[in-house]
Amino acid sequence: MSEEYDEFVLEHIKQVELMILKDFASICDENNLDYFLICGSLIGAVRHKGFIPWDDDLDVVMYRKDYEKLLKIMESGKYSDKYYILDPRYFDDYFFLFGRFSLKNTKLEEIWSDQVSFNLGFHLDIFILDNIPENKIKQFFYRKYCFILDKLLTISAITLDKNYPFHIRLISNSLHKVLNLLNLTPKYFQKKAQKTFRKYENIKSDYISNLVSKGQLVFKRKYFEKSKKVPFENFKVNIPSEADKILTLQFGDYMTLPPQEKRKSHTFQNIDFGDY
Repeated sequence: MSEEYDEFVLEHIKQVELMILKDFASICDENNLDYFLICGSLIGAVRHKGFIPWDDDLDVVMYRKDYEKLLKIMESGKYSDKYYILDPRYFDDYFFLFGRFSLKNTKLEEIWSDQVSFNLGFHLDIFILDNIPENKIKQFFYRKYCFILDKLLTISAITLDKNYPFHIRLISNSLHKVLNLLNLTPKYFQKKAQKTFRKYENIKSDYISNLVSKGQLVFKRKYFEKSKKVPFENFKVNIPSEADKILTLQFGDYMTLPPQEKRKSHTFQNIDFGDY
């Protein structure tokens, strides 16, 4: 699908995504796991009490410890009749360093889907809050190194097509060939990145970051220490108690609607709502 969705398709997507969020929130509540809406989903909760009208995906964030607990819970098979997790530990060519809570028997086809072994179904993105150094200089170099590992993982896994600018495509695809020749596989970068991202896991720090987010924003830990439940469409979800500070840091004046030309949803090559 290369054009904007029609209203019927977009509404159907939202209903499926909302069902996934409800089930995810229920699993977290049942197992005492902390989660928060983040990014556009957090804007939606604060500004619209639900989805941003033109948006079609959902983002949550968890502390590293809660995310690791979630993986163990899902590995137990308790919820595997309906859902599965996409994570670098489960798929050798999964080139994202965050998780996806995914609905079985559905499909969202991206332009890179034919290059990987895993299936991208309807899902919500689970970003991870990792500890980072308190020293600003160490912080800077650590975040840059994490950024490089993230990009190298993607480049090692897929090649870019004509949908990308020529110069970006040339550099990325050339580097992809070099990495292949050196046998630097996606699995190599997955392991390297996992170890690096968790480097400060057991060290006390007042600062945390979603290390794969745009700009790798640095948050004060206290922004996420408490949560509150707010309306999102027809139920209530967790958001950080300091949502205003988080959104202002990330987006600036987030309460003002963007111009019409920037109100775009994602588009996929193909959508299969499946049987759920």
